[in-house]
Order: sequence, then structure tokens, then C-alpha cells
Amino acid sequence: MLQIINLDLFETVALAVVVLFLGMFLKKRIVFLEEYCIPSPVIGGLVIALVNYIFYLCGYVFAFNKTIEDLCMVVFFTTIGLQVDLRILRKSFLTLIILVVCVFVLIILQNLVALGTAFIFRGDMLNALTAGSISMMGGDGVAEIVGPVLEDFRLKNGQNLTYGMCTLGFITSALIGGPLGRYLIKKYNLKANIETSKDNHARKVKNSDKTPELPFPAKLAKVIYRILIIMGLGMVLCDVLALFGPVLPDYIGAMFVAIIVRNIGDITGKLPVYPVELNYIGALCLSLFLAIDFMNIAIWQLSVINLTQIVIFILQFVLITAAAIYVIFRITGKDYDAAIISAATCGFGLGASSSAISNMMVLVGKYGPSIKSFLLIPIVGTLFADTLNSIVIYVILWLL
Repeated sequence: MLQIINLDLFETVALAVVVLFLGMFLKKRIVFLEEYCIPSPVIGGLVIALVNYIFYLCGYVFAFNKTIEDLCMVVFFTTIGLQVDLRILRKSFLTLIILVVCVFVLIILQNLVALGTAFIFRGDMLNALTAGSISMMGGDGVAEIVGPVLEDFRLKNGQNLTYGMCTLGFITSALIGGPLGRYLIKKYNLKANIETSKDNHARKVKNSDKTPELPFPAKLAKVIYRILIIMGLGMVLCDVLALFGPVLPDYIGAMFVAIIVRNIGDITGKLPVYPVELNYIGALCLSLFLAIDFMNIAIWQLSVINLTQIVIFILQFVLITAAAIYVIFRITGKDYDAAIISAATCGFGLGASSSAISNMMVLVGKYGPSIKSFLLIPIVGTLFADTLNSIVIYVILWLL
């Protein structure tokens, strides 16, 4: 019988730090990992996941506390919101619409690929669907909901089949996004857009006329307190919206409130922007979030994958990478931000939002900031993608 070893919050955080240092150590020793932008949390997380798999074979498995992971994700996106002004939001609106349309088309194509493969090889349609948008664009969140539905529709072991494909997609997307983004950046000699950074600096200088310069610890404290208040308001926003129907992820609510607070501060000049401190906190929380998320990978779920799913996954891989390079990159501007968005598309298109974020993180860490991508991808990859995906999946199940 499998025995679960539960790690509490403090043990989980300690192990996450080990994961980060392990990933950085391996990147320094293995040139390929650094050169092709493989994220440190992914490297260290996969090592821990492999260790956990070995324990699983011996009858034990480690379960990690999720509390700090969720907290770090909300903090990170709050710091992103505090760096976004409404001009960026207005400029990005068209790109947002384009990405939503592309995601909708990709969801349909992913399911056509799955069902078409099953039709050609006379396989089970429901089994094929587990390798469609349920697990690819949807990830664990959608798979958790739709898996039991597939079992109700007579697919034996439907839940585990979807989880197996989610795991395969999660690992693959986290490893391919960085190299793909690097390829686009190198090929087209792209540079980070520094206009946003200049705007932030100009506002900081303007506000400094009214606010005396503070030492780093004081500014850091102000930023932390501001983030904590915004997170609380973000949770209230999510709860209020849930009463009227739309359910927002906690980090989206916090990011929206942060954007509002940031722009009120710009208008009034009462809330100076501290980009250095924001980036300091955001990078720390993002690294911990990704480390915990990747060391949670259950490698043993891959054992249930069958041949039909593997064939479909190869086709899905070709579809998403081709779409990212030849479609997403071009129609979102063919610039640096477009390259980061394309790399992120491999993340949420094949695995999960965590993969998308890790792909963006490693690229911006090496080549420069991209506030636009960190603003759009969480909204498109989570809010719109999951909603559209659920609608398409249930329509297909109804037709079957």
C-alpha cells in the first residue's frame, strides 16, 4: 500500500530553495541548459520529481504543501500589476483579442487532431480526447473536472489517462518554450522594449519631487505593505464577481486591483513606483512558486499513457510549436514581446500556465523585461483559455 509522507509549509519551502539552488548549480555545470534557456526551477524540480518517483516505486510518495505556492503566485502577479500603466493596457488590447481568437482556434484544432487520429486508426474517440485540449490547453485544472465526465461516458480510467497526458505536456512544454523563444530572439535579433522602463523611471523622478528618497529597506517595506493590502482587495474583488457569475483566479483579481492602484498613483502622484523593489519581491516569489510546482510533478502518471495518446501528442507538439513560430509570433507584432508570448504559448498550449510563466521567466531574465507578456498571458492562458476550452469540450461530448 502506498504511504504518503506529507511535508508541512516550512519543509516545502526549504525543499523549494534546495530545488532552486540545485537548478542553478546544474545550469552552471551543463552549458547546454544555460545556452538554450532551460529554467532553473524546471531543472531542479524535475530532479526532485525523479527522486519522488524512486520513492514511489518503493511504496512511498512525498506530498508538498500548496499554501506557499498559491501565495507566491498571487504576490508575483500583484507586482506585475503594479508595473502596468493604462497606456500599456490600451496598446495591448488588440493583441489580447488576437490571442483569444488564436487560443479558440487552437482548442478546436487540438480536438480535431485527436479525433481525426482516432478516426484514421479506428481508435476510441473518448480515449483520443484525453490527448486533445482537455489535457493540452486545459492542463490539470480542466482534466480534474472533465476526467470523471469521460468515465461517466464509459471511458475506463479516464481520469488517470488525462492526468498522464497533462504530466507529459507539462514536462515537454517547460523544456521547449525557452529554446523556442531563444530561437526567435536570436534569429530576428530582437531587443527588449525599454520604453516602459523609461516611463517608470520618469514617473519615479517626477514623484520624487514630492516624496523624499528613501533607503532600500524603507522602500521595500512600503512595497510589501502595499502588496498585502492589494492582495486582500483582490480577494474581495474575486468574491464579489463570483456572486454575479464570473469566477476569477485569485492572482488575476489581485493583478487587476494592482493595475488600478498603480494608475491612481500615477494620476495623484501619491504612490511612487519602486520598480527595483517590486522586481526583487516578484522574482523571489516567482522562483519559489515555480520550484514547488515543478517538484510536484507526478512522473508515475506517465505509466498509463497508451500508444494512441503518444501519436496524438506528437501531432499536438508539432501543431503548437508551428503555431507559436509561424502564427502567434507574426500576428502579435514580430517583436521581442511577441517572441516571449510565443514561448509562453508552448507552455499553456501543451501543459499549464506554470510552464508558460517559467518559459517567460528564463527568457526575460536573460534578454530583458516584457511587462506586456506577463500582463496578457495569465489573462489569455487561464481566464479565456479555460472558459473557451470547457465550452468546446462539452459541445464535443454532447455531439459524441
